[in-house]
Amino acid sequence: MSKRSVFYLGSGAQVFEFDGTEFAEADYRRAKKGFCGAVVPPSEIRTHTFKTADESDGERLATIVEITMFEAGGLDIEKEYSISYVKHRLDFDSSLLIEAFAVERTRLQELYGEAAKKIGRLDLLAVPYMIYESLYLQERVEKNGVDLYLYLSDDDSFAVLCKDGRYIAHRDLPSLVSIATKANVTVEVVKESLKNRGLDSEAYGADELLLLQTLQDTFVKIVERVAQTVNHKRGIFGIKGVDRLFLDFESAQINGLWELFDSYGFDESSKGTLEPFKTLEPSQQHTGIEALYILTASQKGLELPNLTFFEKKESFLKSHTGKFIAVTAAALVLSAGYALLKESELDSLESENMAMAANLNSLKSRAAGLRKALAGEKKGLEAVAAKLKESEEAVMALEESVDAALLIEESKIYRREMAEDVNRAMAKERLLAASFEQNGSKRVEVEILSSYAGRDRIAKFMKELLSKGYRSVGTEAIKLDEDLYSSRVEIVR
Repeated sequence: MSKRSVFYLGSGAQVFEFDGTEFAEADYRRAKKGFCGAVVPPSEIRTHTFKTADESDGERLATIVEITMFEAGGLDIEKEYSISYVKHRLDFDSSLLIEAFAVERTRLQELYGEAAKKIGRLDLLAVPYMIYESLYLQERVEKNGVDLYLYLSDDDSFAVLCKDGRYIAHRDLPSLVSIATKANVTVEVVKESLKNRGLDSEAYGADELLLLQTLQDTFVKIVERVAQTVNHKRGIFGIKGVDRLFLDFESAQINGLWELFDSYGFDESSKGTLEPFKTLEPSQQHTGIEALYILTASQKGLELPNLTFFEKKESFLKSHTGKFIAVTAAALVLSAGYALLKESELDSLESENMAMAANLNSLKSRAAGLRKALAGEKKGLEAVAAKLKESEEAVMALEESVDAALLIEESKIYRREMAEDVNRAMAKERLLAASFEQNGSKRVEVEILSSYAGRDRIAKFMKELLSKGYRSVGTEAIKLDEDLYSSRVEIVR
């Protein structure tokens, strides 16, 4: 195999080496030395499309995408997701059209976790609708014009629209398994029927009426949905029509399919079977396109939508979050320094508390002796009652001072414990405090700053304090200022 090959993780976590023309079996040990990737099944992906300001970019845009996916994209706030996106600059206004993709991390762990653990990472978990871009970058298809790809497979089917070599839209379609279920036949029967007889009524017997009707009805709906998608994107992307139609179905044609497209206005489009690899079997053609996309990503350093979170640790500086390592490092250094300063103050406060406790014991002893002496004087010296009364008042004042000292000491202890809990929780989560205000012994307000990479630490910080028994730990909405999160947290004992 070529030195420029990559490692493609197929179904069943089987690893293949691919050099752009053919596959070779590989193992996890060999895959550790190269670029590794897989394509996430469409059924696992949640998508949402929205517009945002054109000036949004980089980390700020990634944050906007993540927030929008939870607020408008229907993601569950209680779950973790891998989120990526593709952006398009629109000609008719100063906006970006964002198509975002999200997958639950638990599902990615189930699908790829074991392989990622053995290999050490997965460099790319690709969005399936994007793979046809590699055909243009590798000069397998001409780059100019508008192309429509129709992919049919057992478990997933979809249509993809590309303009001038770039992905612009997709539409999920019924899988062959779902068609077989409706027709009450096996998926093998559906595939054989489509490849050999297509949608031609005369090619089916009287006992195959359900199969024929299911195939015809399904493909009418498929073509209708594709036409709707093309019409919807006409104004957005300024397309007049589709120049080329490609059927991605194991190098096969479907008799009657193109005529069905013609009836929906595609009569001027060129049409044909997608077969970009002369060296691969028909059943490997689509897999080859997926692997070619991974190869293209490894060779050209493209900024592609990537759903992986199985990154290689030493590659952190090259990751999405690593681009802001300077901000994160600065925050950590300031946070560590702040924690050390507070630790020193706490030690000093502890020493003062010990000295006050000793003085308090001394005051208690002196007060007890004075009470005893005054009691004896009262019994033996009635004549000095006025003086005794004055002494008693002095003792009462002293007792009040002692009680006040006890309350002050208790308050300081509570203040110290509360400050210690807050600071230790901040140090544990490596958070930076912009301000720290303590109101009495029962309330603390602290303004916390966190980098994008550590945005979840604020929630962990609050959870840590709640676990220590604090009555209330609340915050206003987390705000984003440039590349830092800011949140004011109130802690109540």
